[in-house]
Amino acid sequence: MYSFVARQPILDAKMRTYAYELLFRQGLSNAFPNISSEKATITLLEEQFLSQPIESLVGDKISFVNFPYSLIIAGIIDSLPAQKVVIEILEDATPNDTLLKSVMDLKERHYTIALDDFTMDPAWDRFLPHIDIIKFDWRLSSHQEIQDYLTSHAGQMDHIKCLAEKIETKEEFEKAKDMGFKLFQGYFFSKPEVVKHKTLSANQVVVTQLFTETIKDNIDYDKIEKIINQDQSLAYKLLSYVNNVRYGTSDPITSFRHAVVFLGKDNMRRFISLVYATCINENKPSELSRMSLVRARFCELIAGKRQNKVEPQDAFMCGLFSLLDAMMDRPFSEIISSMPIKEEIKQALIAKKGELAFYIGLVLDYETLNWPRVKVRVQKLGIDEQEAIDTYLEATKWANKILST
Repeated sequence: MYSFVARQPILDAKMRTYAYELLFRQGLSNAFPNISSEKATITLLEEQFLSQPIESLVGDKISFVNFPYSLIIAGIIDSLPAQKVVIEILEDATPNDTLLKSVMDLKERHYTIALDDFTMDPAWDRFLPHIDIIKFDWRLSSHQEIQDYLTSHAGQMDHIKCLAEKIETKEEFEKAKDMGFKLFQGYFFSKPEVVKHKTLSANQVVVTQLFTETIKDNIDYDKIEKIINQDQSLAYKLLSYVNNVRYGTSDPITSFRHAVVFLGKDNMRRFISLVYATCINENKPSELSRMSLVRARFCELIAGKRQNKVEPQDAFMCGLFSLLDAMMDRPFSEIISSMPIKEEIKQALIAKKGELAFYIGLVLDYETLNWPRVKVRVQKLGIDEQEAIDTYLEATKWANKILST
């Protein structure tokens, strides 16, 4: 038996990642572990805060962690860094004098306190002066009920950030913003918003030209050099990629021509694909870039375990482009069909057919915590469940390293 932690982004009104909620999981076949909430929280704390730097999981963001009543009053929170964690009081906690005293003590030590799945019970009113964030479940209460509560408690909530959770559509997101919500949680951030027209910035045009050249069968390195010389930041990224990420600093690269020769055709294509996918979504949350990189590396590693079913570099590209519809606010049929990329990749992204589409389905089920489907998929791929988990974690670490350069 093993424990698994999932992280769900929390966004601000500009769709930027504000924090992550950490969710305990146990095994791919069981989305809701048959253990107590106390055991789940303690295990999560041991593995994510005490056994390793929490930055390896959430970077520079803060973490929301669920705490049952018994652990709050037991004082276990004292071991956590106040600047790195938000204490979520579970909805089934009893709002009695003992809990209130514990909350007040935590506030004195500068912890951030949130009420999870808020029921709007009047018994919580006396807690409001000590609460920083209230999470309203968008599927648990009606918009009118939430609005009435916010109106009737306006004077008590000036210091409180309201978080709308389980937001799934643009309309729900806009409605929550209109009601004064500052934070949002759900899968809306990764879904496309329909727009009539989208233009590319000068930098995006350069990267698009470069991408088009690198995926041709015969690469014209002289032409690539001319293109990349138009953008200093792009040249810098290439040198940083070669020197710091892929090959270390023992044999430093001193010019773009040297970098191209050193990388070779396949790795050059890989680098430009990375830049392309992270460049075109400048008006979207950075979380999309991170997810794209995780998917790319995960699919590549899975392909490597499948003994030549598909080329790992094709799996990498497929995973990397799997969120282009969300990044560019356009359907795959418009984005991918005109690209000079392999038909297998087009079929996977547009028609959702083939081996590569199965990899994308696996990572999507993983992200949405659909463990029964994940279990079925890894069995069909002939991959051990623990191996799949380790592969995803490896892909996450790799993506974080790429984005830190």
